[in-house]
Amino acid sequence: MSYHILHQFDEQWLADLQRESADRREGKGLMGSFGSDCPRVSRAKLAARESKRWALIAAAIMLATFSLLLSVDANRRAESLQQRLDALETTARMKR
Repeated sequence: MSYHILHQFDEQWLADLQRESADRREGKGLMGSFGSDCPRVSRAKLAARESKRWALIAAAIMLATFSLLLSVDANRRAESLQQRLDALETTARMKR
């Protein structure tokens, strides 16, 4: 029984794949009818995709900038802490 169900599923899947590949060869995609009849829709899609890409690039640059600033600040704080620790050690040595 389960073999029969799997066999039907495989046949349906193969038919779907063949139909999709035939549609691609004919120039019909998922949104193929919109692309040929209405170029504004495809241009709008491309513009939206391009703006998302630029937004992602801008966000990555900002994240890198803030990470760099945090790193510089952490380095400055570490140096300050080291200087205070050295000062405490020298005063502790003098009191002995």
